[in-house]
Amino acid sequence: MLLKSARNLAGAPTLWSVQGSGVVDRDIGSGASHAAAIEPTSVPRPLLGPIIAGAIGLSACVAIGIVDPTGGPVLCPFRAATGMYCPGCGATRMMHRLMVGDPFGALHMNPLAFVLIPLVAWWSYAGLTAMLGGPRWPPPRFTARQTAVLAFAVLAFWILRNIPTSPFTLLAPG
Repeated sequence: MLLKSARNLAGAPTLWSVQGSGVVDRDIGSGASHAAAIEPTSVPRPLLGPIIAGAIGLSACVAIGIVDPTGGPVLCPFRAATGMYCPGCGATRMMHRLMVGDPFGALHMNPLAFVLIPLVAWWSYAGLTAMLGGPRWPPPRFTARQTAVLAFAVLAFWILRNIPTSPFTLLAPG
């Protein structure tokens, strides 16, 4: 809350507090308050937060584009323990393929993650700018029905990509 000191018409000190879109005048001596007709000026948020958030995202993209994870150790604890693919298996290799300009190879690595990239990028950027300051981006919001549909799609993808017959083997990472 932004507080400004002022004097009322009788000369007594008051505090102006900016609340939402209106200003409330509080007499310090009497404790009374009444709405004033003055609109608050919006305080601009710094642009450093979005710049830092963008730099973090760009750095992650450059790093995953430079380092090829293909043939490296298995990073997924679910796959290491069971030998089966989780919904996220292949996402690192998918991002690498995208960063080197191979969208079809990326789609083959993890089709679900490929489709959800814009949503994850939006959610990540909104969260980082909220944390670091700067203009607010509203995070994605879902209804209960949309959340249930997304959860069902992820669960179906998880099950189907582990069936070792065609055409389900197309869902397994390359």
